[in-house]
Amino acid sequence: MQDERAKFQKQVRKCAQELKRLLPELADRHSPLVVLAALSEHVGGALLVCQESGRCTPDEARAIIRRVEELTFADSEPPAR
Repeated sequence: MQDERAKFQKQVRKCAQELKRLLPELADRHSPLVVLAALSEHVGGALLVCQESGRCTPDEARAIIRRVEELTFADSEPPAR
């Protein structure tokens, strides 16, 4: 299980590096907010398709969304309710 997790994390890092090389080209044509909104649409749609096709569970999709939140709000406190 640990080997699979390490392999997955390595693949994620490699893919993220590839995306980093593509983002400047998009940033030349669109504002950062537009690029981020488009990426969120893409990720949300991909998570839905993965769930519908059985490639991931709802819990796995939620874990990905939680990770995005962790990275986004790492240094900030949650809003008061």
